[in-house]
Order: sequence, then structure tokens, then C-alpha cells
Amino acid sequence: MGNRLLLADDSITIQKVVGIIFANEDFELTVVDNGDAALEKARESRPDVMLIDALMPGSNGYEVCAAVRHDPALKNTPLLLMTGAFEPFDEERARQCGADDFISKPFESQQLVDKVKELLALGSSRAVTGAGATPDFAAESPPAAFEVEPEPFVSPPEPSAVFESAFPEPFPTFVSEPLAEPAGAPASQAVTFEAEEAAPADDLWGAFEL
Repeated sequence: MGNRLLLADDSITIQKVVGIIFANEDFELTVVDNGDAALEKARESRPDVMLIDALMPGSNGYEVCAAVRHDPALKNTPLLLMTGAFEPFDEERARQCGADDFISKPFESQQLVDKVKELLALGSSRAVTGAGATPDFAAESPPAAFEVEPEPFVSPPEPSAVFESAFPEPFPTFVSEPLAEPAGAPASQAVTFEAEEAAPADDLWGAFEL
């Protein structure tokens, strides 16, 4: 009896490609096309490795990974998240939901086989560690915040009560006298301008366009 491999992907092309890749390998491949069916089939067949599409109908790949990690019977199952080349992939979310590794589509046949074999070895090591042991998939704790002690407040020095002038003597006072008008010059007269009211038809903005 070969190793049980569960593929959850809604792409017919990916289903056929994975089937061809593992046709000559020692695997029993089971295929489903949505996340809800993946969880149901996983609880039924207990696969050795799960290949999970990140974006698919029903529960998406991230949600399937998280559900597997919270299921006591499946929590040690190695998980490979499959992502599309033009699909948004949240690597941090993949790590937090419990995915062990990921691969981008399209992929090389040998690349996928190598990753699955690595995950098989990982699953075997978890089995040796102890059945039911919860793998550490949690994100690393953020570094502790540093507390900065406030510097003591120092009051500014009080200003001096008396300011001494930089000049020892007061400035001299200058008195201006009006200029005398030349003899025979006519007396200055004030010029008066009369303001005309603008007619309603007058263009006050002239040639300016707003």
C-alpha cells in the first residue's frame, strides 16, 4: 500500500498534471475540487500529505490548513499550499494557518515530487516525536517593546531683571526742518479726483478670462 496523497484543487488541468506526475510513484492519489470536500475526505482517508490550492470554492486553502491544524486527528498532517502564478499569495497568513510549505503553479514535476517526499519525512518525524503532539506552527512572537524613560525636566534659567544697554550713551536726536520753497514758485495745490460709478454693462475684468 502506497502513501496516501490528497489533492484539493478545482482546476481540471492541475488534477490531471498531478495524476500524471505521481502515476509512477508509490502514492495513492485522491482528488477533490473544493475546500469543504478536502476536510471531509481528509477525516475519512487520513492522508500522509495534503496538497491544497490556496484559492478554490468552499473553504479556501488557508482555511483548510487552519481547520486541519485544529483537528486532533489531522493536526500532524504535512500540508503543501499550492498558489497560482498570478494569484495574490499571503506568505505570512500561510505560515500562521499552519502550512508547512508552498509551491507556485506551474511547477516542475520533479520539484513537486521532491517537496512531497520532504513532507513525508516531516510527517514521519512528527510521528516519532509522539502521536498527538501539536507542531509549532504559530508565528514568532514579536520582539518586546523597549520602554524609554523620560528625561527629567529642567526649568530654563529665569531672565535677568535688569538689562543693560550695549550702548553707553543714548542715540543723538535729529530734527528735520521743512525745505524752503524757491522764490516765485507757485503754492502747492491738492489734486482732487472724482470717482465715476461703473455702469452695469462695464467689463470690470477686462480681457482676463477665469
